[in-house]
Amino acid sequence: MENQSPKTPREFALVTEFLGREFDGFSERDLFIMQFVPKAWGQDIAALSNMAEAIVTIFGYGGLNQIDGVVYITGVVECALHKSVRPYRRELDEQRDLGRYGYYLEHLNIILGCYQTIAGDRFRELNQRITEHLLALSLNEQNLHAPLLPNVRMRWSADQAAIIYSIWLYDQNNGTQLAAKLITPWLDYMHAYRTEASTGLFQTEVLGVKTYSDQPRGCSLAYMIYYLSHFAPREAEIQWRKFKEHMFQRRAGIWGFREYLPGSPNKWTPDSGPILLGTGVAASGLALKTAAAMRDSETFIRLYRPATAVIKLMRSMSRIPLLNRLARLGTDVLATSIKLSADALHIKNTGESL
Repeated sequence: MENQSPKTPREFALVTEFLGREFDGFSERDLFIMQFVPKAWGQDIAALSNMAEAIVTIFGYGGLNQIDGVVYITGVVECALHKSVRPYRRELDEQRDLGRYGYYLEHLNIILGCYQTIAGDRFRELNQRITEHLLALSLNEQNLHAPLLPNVRMRWSADQAAIIYSIWLYDQNNGTQLAAKLITPWLDYMHAYRTEASTGLFQTEVLGVKTYSDQPRGCSLAYMIYYLSHFAPREAEIQWRKFKEHMFQRRAGIWGFREYLPGSPNKWTPDSGPILLGTGVAASGLALKTAAAMRDSETFIRLYRPATAVIKLMRSMSRIPLLNRLARLGTDVLATSIKLSADALHIKNTGESL
């Protein structure tokens, strides 16, 4: 790629290779989860959301020129709006009711905000429409948590933080104050009703649908604190400090974040990935990006070293028959996009190459 900075993370080449292909939907080659289920369980739009943020970050510190930035971010938007990714039969311009698809819309809204940051106002009308829809969905709920999927009761606090971030991003680009209608009421609700008493950490799920709903979970907190760091930085600092105090641990010489508090009987889930000696793979991987956003270089490096070693191992496994399917757990498009976004943030905030 022309004009690529030496500080561009190595995962960027993998992302641009993906964007350079003719896109007709994600496959099991792209997403580990699709080896087991035909649908991507939302990992497709989440991968694209992280991809878009990474592109904006790299562009912001000069690791990507304007022309390439526009090409790549446009590619991300086109994938996100593709019929295989969107939950609607019609194209969004023809979809009169956006419905209760908060999860897809939160990530699409982040992508559209990233597009406007680099490339201009082509999708501003759609961005505004989704922003206003997500705001209304949230404010219409007594618990201030928008529905994430039709006919699904679960309301994840981390996803509500992502919804607010997407609205905040629209505000940053357009000089509006829409997120202000939601930020303080939502934080007040979290403090009053969704804070775990012994740790002060925000709980995972609002409606008590799961056995772990009232617990703070590692993958949820890492995800949530990252988004909080943008629209509620003081709250993010408090939650990050408590997250490290109660769930950051060293086992067998390796640092990582727990998925559950010590003593919890809960097991791993598709969201958590494997849990080894209490340390969650997803919690630690997501926390890499959070540490970068929090400018916590010490924690970032402690997470970065084992993560990089594991990724190298899995990439070598990808060339071995039978093991190559397992290797995608840490090398698929979602994992690569999260790692790229984390590394780019660290470079932006520290000026250090990785």
